[in-house]
Amino acid sequence: MTQIIKGGNLPVPGQVWRIAVVRRAAGDGVPEVEASALLLDATGRVRGDGDLVFYNQLTHPSGAVRHIGQVRDEEQRVADWLEIDTALVEPGVQRIAITASSEDGTFGQVPGLHIRTISAGTGEQLALYEVDDASTETAFVLGEFYRREGAWKFRAVGQGWDSGLVGLAEDFGIVGRDPEAEAEVAPDDEPVHDDEPVHDDEPASSGASPEAIPEELLSKVREAEAEAGAASVRTTPRVPVQRHPRTGPKSDAELFGGEFPEFVRSGEGKADITVDVPIPAGYVVVESTRKGDDYFTVRSIDANGNSDALLASTLLKDQGARRVLRYDGKAPLRLRVGAYGQPWTIAVRPVSTVEVLDGSAEGRGSDVLLYTGPAGLLSSRLRTRLGFEWFNVHGYEPDGRDHLLANEANRFPRDTRDLPEGPLLVQLVSAEGDWTLKVRPPKENRFWRRASR
Repeated sequence: MTQIIKGGNLPVPGQVWRIAVVRRAAGDGVPEVEASALLLDATGRVRGDGDLVFYNQLTHPSGAVRHIGQVRDEEQRVADWLEIDTALVEPGVQRIAITASSEDGTFGQVPGLHIRTISAGTGEQLALYEVDDASTETAFVLGEFYRREGAWKFRAVGQGWDSGLVGLAEDFGIVGRDPEAEAEVAPDDEPVHDDEPVHDDEPASSGASPEAIPEELLSKVREAEAEAGAASVRTTPRVPVQRHPRTGPKSDAELFGGEFPEFVRSGEGKADITVDVPIPAGYVVVESTRKGDDYFTVRSIDANGNSDALLASTLLKDQGARRVLRYDGKAPLRLRVGAYGQPWTIAVRPVSTVEVLDGSAEGRGSDVLLYTGPAGLLSSRLRTRLGFEWFNVHGYEPDGRDHLLANEANRFPRDTRDLPEGPLLVQLVSAEGDWTLKVRPPKENRFWRRASR
């Protein structure tokens, strides 16, 4: 057997090796230690979560690396044994890192830590590396097997991490997501609805700032607002709005704001509107619809007469938006419509008129839902044909606290995040397309949860 120091290397002949990660047995202040292996490509990263062999995944899918058990001796030593069969190692794997981790303490508390490599065919001990400089680390790459000119060699590494196995594995590219959550996400090339409008003449958003409107489109809004005047408006009967049946306790909605008579106005082109019904302080729902397919916006107006919160922003044909606004109950609520000659209708309604998010929901454009259930996970998805789009979802508590529930920008934006306990107003923002939401129970990440000790 050849003993080497940190950084040293030597050839390891043969086809099958057994590797022992040896240390003092746990107890009397010595923490438990787990051995694992990472199969790495030429860039030094895994190709997927399957390239980690550890306590929850004892055999690599190729069969090349296996965790074959643990042995203790009469001298209070314990060894985790791994086996590598080089004939089964896939061509894309260039290195196999042998690691150790502890959840209960640091490696400065682990006496006698070393790694041994033995030929499975002859029993010859090929290499020994002793770790003698451990301190506050909770994970180590002890050594690695690597290809060199068609042969395999072993190197003593001795590099430590203070973030345990999870942090070490993530540095090598392990994601460790819940596979059930991943299975619910459809592939990127899933076709979108054929009836969704395509705006080939409109610039696609850059996605650089998910909280903002694309700068190209903002220029249209600024131009419209600069020319905005007191356009004539007229009172009209309420325009029917497509909704799902509302369920759930009304008291949850009342936490966000009281009841008031709905306010509806219609007009054409640009206009400033004063809401002339008494509205109590709290959240209100501002709903807008319009005809045509040019850029359309609705904003609140602050005390200085300037445009403030964005309440509608769309390019979709004959489409509007439903968003919430937190109103202070002082000065009359005023709204500014930016439209290019098309007819529109604006309605201001209490929160009690929104639908409840109960399990799942789908819709189109910006919308708001009331969530009254327990904490869980919210999976959200947007289908669009605008080339590149972002999708924001926020959750507002009655006191105004804001939870970001989705924030994605690509061809098919999707996200899954923690959903706080209700009641929450779930606001879908910048949704230029068809969206779906699904509430799932919270789950522990089973990838890292220990299956057995």
